[in-house]
Amino acid sequence: MNIRHLRTLVAAVERGSFAAAGEAVGVSHSAVSLQIKSLEDELGVSLFDRSKRPPAPTARGRALADHARKTLEHFDAARAIATGELVKGKLTVGAVPTMLSSILPHALATLRDHHPELRIEIRSDSSAGLAARLQRGELDIALCTRPDPSPPGLEWRHVATEPFVVIAPAHAPGETDADLLTGLPFIWFNRKTWAGRGIEAEMQRRGIPVSADIEIDSLDAISSLVGAGLGVSIVPVCKGARPFPRRLRSLPFGDPPYCREIGALVAPEGAPEDLIETFMAALRAV
Repeated sequence: MNIRHLRTLVAAVERGSFAAAGEAVGVSHSAVSLQIKSLEDELGVSLFDRSKRPPAPTARGRALADHARKTLEHFDAARAIATGELVKGKLTVGAVPTMLSSILPHALATLRDHHPELRIEIRSDSSAGLAARLQRGELDIALCTRPDPSPPGLEWRHVATEPFVVIAPAHAPGETDADLLTGLPFIWFNRKTWAGRGIEAEMQRRGIPVSADIEIDSLDAISSLVGAGLGVSIVPVCKGARPFPRRLRSLPFGDPPYCREIGALVAPEGAPEDLIETFMAALRAV
């Protein structure tokens, strides 16, 4: 389908007549009629009832216009990003701690340099907490691990896939991830988080028994505890994060490695699409 024709369709539905639509998109009344007819021929359906004066959109015409609005928002956002147009506005972004300390700072620096009039406010919470705040309208974007399934009424935007590794003190013996996990006390990555629950489920699936007394949600704290010889853990290799310190050794968790998908939850009727896509492009570029 032609983007220009979709834009004309939306204008015709919103403005109530082909003449008004033509004024909105800069073409003649007859050109609007031809573009609508082209869409109808391509789809094999009637989008407007021409027995009425002026022609009135059919149920299918209104449904297509609703979807076309979202398509046009994505198209316009992509064009703005590609041409380097200045993006202005405000976004309230929530992020889980692992993304706050890895990918997000790099993206914010890029946005500051390329879009200085885009104001971004940052909030921190667990994945579930962010999703709830997004549903209440308190956030525009929630950066987190992908939930399964996605919370009702929210859309998922992919950013990256991060593998998990077993980290242990550099001197810890063991040739496999299971050797490391059963050789020292285990330090849980908080199982109230979506990522933590995923780790627990994978360990149960593999039948790996562990002895654990510590459970925290800070990757830096986990690395420090493991580096001090207090145990082993399973953590994601976060996009944009610093390498693990030399006092640690790491092995992939699983073969192939168990992974998580990181990205953003957004509300379909939330912030303008050009702001959302500009922010997402900066994240993906890290």
